[in-house]
Amino acid sequence: MPNGTWPNGILLDGNATIWTVGTKSQNLLRIDPKNGRLLASYPLINQDGLNKNLKKSRTGVMMVWAIVEGKDGSIWFSQSDSSNPLWRFDIPTSKFEVFRSISGPPFQMRVDEKTGNIWFTTFASGTIGVIQREASNNSGYVITEFPLGRESYPSGLFLDGDSVWVTQTLNDKIVNLKILKDNHGKVINLVKVLEISGRDKKNLFSAPYDVIRLNNTLWITEHDANLISKYDLISKAITKIAVSNNPHQYISLPFWLRIGPHGKDLWFNEHTGNRMSLMNTTELQLTEYEIPTRDPSTGYISNVLNFIVDPLDKNRVWFSEYNYDKIGILDRHVSIPFAINSNQSDIIISTDKDQKFPPKSINFELLKVPNNVPYDSSNSNSNETIVTFKASSSMSEFGSLKNITTEFFPQSINISKSPEKVLIQLKLTLEKDKKIVPGNYTLGIGASDGLVTTSVFQNLLIK
Repeated sequence: MPNGTWPNGILLDGNATIWTVGTKSQNLLRIDPKNGRLLASYPLINQDGLNKNLKKSRTGVMMVWAIVEGKDGSIWFSQSDSSNPLWRFDIPTSKFEVFRSISGPPFQMRVDEKTGNIWFTTFASGTIGVIQREASNNSGYVITEFPLGRESYPSGLFLDGDSVWVTQTLNDKIVNLKILKDNHGKVINLVKVLEISGRDKKNLFSAPYDVIRLNNTLWITEHDANLISKYDLISKAITKIAVSNNPHQYISLPFWLRIGPHGKDLWFNEHTGNRMSLMNTTELQLTEYEIPTRDPSTGYISNVLNFIVDPLDKNRVWFSEYNYDKIGILDRHVSIPFAINSNQSDIIISTDKDQKFPPKSINFELLKVPNNVPYDSSNSNSNETIVTFKASSSMSEFGSLKNITTEFFPQSINISKSPEKVLIQLKLTLEKDKKIVPGNYTLGIGASDGLVTTSVFQNLLIK
């Protein structure tokens, strides 16, 4: 991207063209996804012929978190720390229109493919809103907002038929709102039909940032932790899954969720974890792809704040790297040359009266996977691929085992020279003079070559 762009929100439109907005350069960019060539750049000039904001940003950056394509082909996007919170770009005329009547800039936006309505959340203003077509209005659109409360800080939203799910980040809630319409199909109100509090006796979740419903399960990113959570709407039980550890940051900050391949897998970005990740929700397998950008001056954070899944091929994901002037693509058609297999579904650790236990060994297999597509491992000086192992757990918000040390035998495998299947052992040992808290957790066992980490998860029952 041109120097000083700072892209955040990113869109792949119906014509397979990439759009993003320079939060620092203050222009809308159209990009050819085949070669990365900049096709056009449109300075943000509103309908008054002005490119100046009445409100000045202290940093010179006006963050564009959300960008979507309307059913009519127009491009809608938000602008934070600005007197112009919502923009619409008409492609045939190359003209912008600004909407200033809303309470705050949209944080996330979703298009209802059936009605064409565009739904959004306003993070600091505590509202959920909807943009609807209305011919009698001068602009052709009407925007309606519904308050969720000053302590709600809504972020993620998921359109679910005649209702919408919303995460309330500050007060740790997820709500389901029924959409009420008049006889003409216009949205006139929202009615709360369900509220799930993360602060109940079970301490279900904290700082929920995004949500997607798959059948009777809600999938949630917990932004202030290293966790993605699975909440059963029938049993009200929650299963927490920890992402793998990061050598530079304690917290990976799982962020947005998007539906991936087969309509069952879920993509999400790890903001400070420097990864794009895919959760296989049926097998509980996690694949994390490293973003290669590493800059010590920014804490080795690549700042992948936003991404979009290719609607025609959900194995392909476009992402932005905010303050590095980059956009990138992740292509899952390049297969991973290794996998993990474990026949254990439940791991049980029994403690004595002092909440201690003897060392516990867990066996699993590293499998070599035939790879017909050239694969460039980050740790290979030749054609060798070295795989190391790591463990994660929901025992702590940092995604680590609490008061338990881990040791793998062997510590690494050169799969370029290994047999098709290698037995690996994980040894769990209680730390000296420490106790362990009984409970139901998950244990993740991962293998990594430095570019990709793939993990499988088992129930960990400590009693």
